[in-house]
Amino acid sequence: MTNKKTRALIVCAIALLVGALVYITTSASPPKRFVELNELPTIYPDYVDVVVPKNIVPLNFYIEEPGDDYRTVVVDGDRALLCVAGRDVRFPEKKWKQILAQKGDGALKVDVYVKTSAQGWTRFKTFAFNVSKDPVDEWLSYRLIEPGYDYGGSICLAQRNLTTFDERVFFNANATRSCVNCHAFQNRETKNFMFHYRKGQKNPEGGTIFALDGKVQKITGKIESLSGSCSYPAWRPTGDLVAFSSNKTYQVFHTLSSQKIEVFDIESDLVLLNPGKNTARTITSTPNEFETFPSWSPDGKTLYYCSARAPAPQTGLNEKTRALDVAERIKEFRYDVYKREFDESTQTFSEPTLVVDASASGLSALFPRVSPDGRRLVYTVAESGTFPIWRPEAELWIKDLQTGEERPLDEINARGADSYHTWDSSGRWLVFSSRREDGQYTRPYFAHFDENGRASKPFVLPQRDPLANRRLFKSYNVPELTIEPIRVSNRALVDAAKSDPLATREESR
Repeated sequence: MTNKKTRALIVCAIALLVGALVYITTSASPPKRFVELNELPTIYPDYVDVVVPKNIVPLNFYIEEPGDDYRTVVVDGDRALLCVAGRDVRFPEKKWKQILAQKGDGALKVDVYVKTSAQGWTRFKTFAFNVSKDPVDEWLSYRLIEPGYDYGGSICLAQRNLTTFDERVFFNANATRSCVNCHAFQNRETKNFMFHYRKGQKNPEGGTIFALDGKVQKITGKIESLSGSCSYPAWRPTGDLVAFSSNKTYQVFHTLSSQKIEVFDIESDLVLLNPGKNTARTITSTPNEFETFPSWSPDGKTLYYCSARAPAPQTGLNEKTRALDVAERIKEFRYDVYKREFDESTQTFSEPTLVVDASASGLSALFPRVSPDGRRLVYTVAESGTFPIWRPEAELWIKDLQTGEERPLDEINARGADSYHTWDSSGRWLVFSSRREDGQYTRPYFAHFDENGRASKPFVLPQRDPLANRRLFKSYNVPELTIEPIRVSNRALVDAAKSDPLATREESR
């Protein structure tokens, strides 16, 4: 009887031990003897104490601390879930998903051990992966491009699955030796999407590529009454309408400034386009007013946009003189955020209402984006001008559209330009472009928002190879979240790009 009881206790003890270490999947194990350090480890990317969605891929990282051997242990309470050896920390994907699924909501502690010949094993101060029960939209689209100033030959549009490390190029500009930009989707779905295609070596005709319910076509995206072409898009959440700004854009280069380039408009107006019918009409075109960056409210009843008034009248100047005039006085151009109500029955807009008066504070407000619940507006702020991606001082601000409170997102902003941003469908996650790491390359960062509109510490797009961003000499431009993958083939998009564009017909108001 005693032997049976003894065997039963041993079996229970083994079962408890196995349960405690159930997720340790490598031959590595945490050191038993070590010296405690009261400092956090230096890791790349910086995932220390970030908030992450429950459906994100593993947060692989590289331990920057010098040493001879390394262990990283993920702990939930007093239970070790996973132990990985080496300074190049890559968590097993299957086990990672199991851990996050079972965790649900709360903090996973992370212990980093480093062994040196002088000290033996040391354990750095514990940090956390704070897992949110809020999932993020699974798909992220972006343009991969060298941070240069010519067309280049290796630009592409790609889409990444955030629940895996799978990346798919859905348009490769190598096929046409051209430039592509400003991809946009309707209501975070991929049934209807578009991007601009500039004329290239293999095809002299540029235009806008539209994918509409599987049908792909190229249109000119230009109307005769305006000198600019359709540039920055905003799909109305429902219906068949896209708001564009029609921009005539120039750029100048600095020789003595850390800001290498200044991009500016000499004209910009707002246009409403119906891609199914290929018709367009002007929303507003006011002399000496520079309207740009349209963005719809979630219900499609309000159009937000940015506008700046020219510091002095520019009528009567030819195009070259106008461009020189704006370039010399670009620091005087400051944009505010406006809105116009849209009447769907008459297809008309109200007079503008000022939403963010940034110019009164000597600032410029750009890229307005309303949260899916219609409560909050996030926008980019720079000292002046219309192209903040090259401005080191650019940062994100938020305005509560109910209370009127507005403030800088200090919990997100960092040194280096923080610019283009998009909400996910839940309104809990914001992805934005940032050059905080090196000032040169734009990378996508994610931040979680709580019910009070406070954001968490952001984290960069995770990669299978934690040093991938240091090895990839490309920028991620215009990060856009969708709930599904793009299903139109690259071949269909390339064929459309090489085709002759359909002329856009202008409608009267």
